[in-house]
Amino acid sequence: MKKLFPLCIALAAAMPASAQKFTKNCIPTYTNSCSDGFYIKSVVTTGGIQNISSTSACGNTSNNYSYYSGTGKTLEVNAGSTVSIVINTSISSTAGAALNRMAVWVDWNRDDSFDNTNFLGPLNPEAELVGQGLSAPTTPCTITFVVPHFAKDGISRLRIRSLSSGTYTSTPNGSNAPGDPVNPCITNSPVVSGETEDYDVIVHNPCLKIPTVTFSNTTSKGTDVNWVNNGNERLLEYTVDQNPNDPGTGNYLLNPNTTSMHLPNSDIKHIKCNTTYYFHIRSICDTDSHSQATYTYGPWTTVSFTTPPCCDMPPVDINDITSTTALATWQPVTSVYAYEYAVGIAGEPAPTGGTRASATALTINGLDCGREYYFFIRALCSPTPTSDWSVDSFLTQPCLSVDNTPALPAFTINAYPNPVHSTLTLSVMHGIKRSDATIQLTDISGKLLKTATMTGDKIDLDLKEIPAGLYLLHYTDGERSQVIKISKE
Repeated sequence: MKKLFPLCIALAAAMPASAQKFTKNCIPTYTNSCSDGFYIKSVVTTGGIQNISSTSACGNTSNNYSYYSGTGKTLEVNAGSTVSIVINTSISSTAGAALNRMAVWVDWNRDDSFDNTNFLGPLNPEAELVGQGLSAPTTPCTITFVVPHFAKDGISRLRIRSLSSGTYTSTPNGSNAPGDPVNPCITNSPVVSGETEDYDVIVHNPCLKIPTVTFSNTTSKGTDVNWVNNGNERLLEYTVDQNPNDPGTGNYLLNPNTTSMHLPNSDIKHIKCNTTYYFHIRSICDTDSHSQATYTYGPWTTVSFTTPPCCDMPPVDINDITSTTALATWQPVTSVYAYEYAVGIAGEPAPTGGTRASATALTINGLDCGREYYFFIRALCSPTPTSDWSVDSFLTQPCLSVDNTPALPAFTINAYPNPVHSTLTLSVMHGIKRSDATIQLTDISGKLLKTATMTGDKIDLDLKEIPAGLYLLHYTDGERSQVIKISKE
């Protein structure tokens, strides 16, 4: 009964290869000349724009190596296309049931070397061993692979190598398969016979324009950006500005797998309301020059987005303060449809909501005499939902004694100048400080920014490094506590 040999084993069934690189200019060696009957008879590819259809005997009897190019000897492909190579080999009639061991490499990254690593696509973009297996005189070896999206655009090299008298192992399913992968350049012991053929490969994989950029969740303070990559990027370059023209080089770089971001971010630190911005992004497909100025770039994709109108904080003033009431007034805000206010006392966190108001003034009733309060007001706008809270503090008039004379002032402290530019002075205004006091500066949300200890009746605080905005200064001395609103310019 005639013995049938399996088709060329797909790479998935092959043993892993060692991660070594070999120059494509190397000339593989064999013990015997291919005139002994072990050689590659024909190579035929399908799936390319231009395919190889090559038939030959032993091409070079001195070293068993031949390089072919030109019509019928060149494979031309697009990135992402599927290619099949059918390889027929000759085996000497004296060899009996011998097998030829086959392997195919493609120099995808055009670095003039073959990386002897299994082709695993994006998991190892430098891997260039695209297939290996076995062939027999009546059973050709067929290797099928997909041209990777990371393959460089241009002319590269394909290598086919046959080896005879190698040692073979079995895969888990029992099929015959190669043992250790062949080496694209040097003799594999105990390699005796075989042949190596190189062919030109033309890869079409230009650095294309990013096809789609979209925006979502756009507010007056930022937006989410999403895009679709082409797949052959080594890096991405982007920037955001207010200019519709293409930017130059030297912008911000991204990992090639990145497909989204939120603005603002660590690169683009500020996004303003009621402003049109231009998001520019392009592919970088070749970084081997190690200089950003000489990378291979795709065209810029530029898409604009416009943030909604501003919803500003309404500036607020507290006047006409009595022992139980106060008048709050604030400036009107453009695009507002209502206001929201809340009244709090020292030590309470900023409110999460409040009471609706449509006017720009209201009387605050039901206050306690001789107590410090905080009045919070924010604008409700359309389409921007809300502004930040604007806040002002005030102290109601002292309580009256039984003879209708004001009681002695309660213990209070004062902070000045307010607004402050660099140095803030805190001093005791009424009463006696009982012990060393702790001073804490927080933002409106309660985040702690600065701490100090007040040992006397006066202290200077350096606020030069604090950003402009509204803050709360908390005083505590073990018996008393007080909070003062601070405006930093």
